Amino acid sequence: MHGGYHGAWCWAAWAERLAADGRDVAALDLRGHGGLPQPPGYAESGVMAFVDDVVAAIGTFERPPVVVGHSLGCLLVPLAASRRPTAGLLLLCPSPPGNLPGAAKVRLVPEGQPVPPLSVEVARARYAPHLSDAEAADLAAKLCAESPRLLNERYDLRIPVDAAAIKVPVLVVEGGRDDPERHPPGQDQAIAAFYGGGHLRIDDAPHNLMMGPGSSDWFETIWTRFDSLTGDG
Repeated sequence: MHGGYHGAWCWAAWAERLAADGRDVAALDLRGHGGLPQPPGYAESGVMAFVDDVVAAIGTFERPPVVVGHSLGCLLVPLAASRRPTAGLLLLCPSPPGNLPGAAKVRLVPEGQPVPPLSVEVARARYAPHLSDAEAADLAAKLCAESPRLLNERYDLRIPVDAAAIKVPVLVVEGGRDDPERHPPGQDQAIAAFYGGGHLRIDDAPHNLMMGPGSSDWFETIWTRFDSLTGDG
């Protein structure tokens, strides 16, 4: 489950690696993301509308899947998991639930119209300072306009999560090079404690740790730890 401005494309390297490891894997484009057209009312679509997309996707599997979220997608995933059975949650560089004590708010964006995709400079600084100039430009070109309602509900901590409804193994992964405005020190570890899950910090990993240099080693570290929690290792 991708985060804000992104799409299923951000999982390409991980999907290939997971399939090579013999795992069935599927990546979801939320409505209006990736290659999907943005529907009427997109700018007014909030967190719970997108949670419905995740719930519907989980419901297509024959047995409960492990659900992987990134960034803002990590707010959608636990909410969906409270409505559909899952086998475990892997939360990468997660947005905090609104009822996390001490969570940091983020400056709001204007509402009414979709928020334009981020520039190369902003996308690189926020998501992927480890990428080359060409790789950063390619990433920025794939970003889509985002729903301001979705962003502001996350930024203003308006969406609580019932942690007691999450009864499966959870691993929260923190990138040591993440954006400190959105991921201040200690917040990702507090999210792990909130869900009663494990916490893994990778010091040299940026926000978009699924792509670019280092992603293969980070993949190994993350999945080795997650499989140990779920008993699949």
